[in-house]
Amino acid sequence: MPPILSKPSSSAPTSLFYITLGALMTVWSAIWYFYLNRSGSENQGLYYLCVGFLVTGLVLLTIGMLIGPLGRQARKAELPPTEAMGAVNQGQGDQPRVP
Repeated sequence: MPPILSKPSSSAPTSLFYITLGALMTVWSAIWYFYLNRSGSENQGLYYLCVGFLVTGLVLLTIGMLIGPLGRQARKAELPPTEAMGAVNQGQGDQPRVP
């Protein structure tokens, strides 16, 4: 088996990491934002950080959602053409010719 096909794709764990991190950042940033609104904080820098973390969480969540399908499509693209695999499976590609 060629080495490229024996290595499993890392898109699933990477996707899961991005989705988890993005979801946690989004939830805790939303909680922080509602806290800032209810407490009546006048510090604009805190709102800036809070919204920055909220948007970053949403971006990471989106990236995580897109990595999974991209990894599956890349795995299909790495496979050799079916014509080549058929010749190898039939034993025509590996045997030397006898004159």
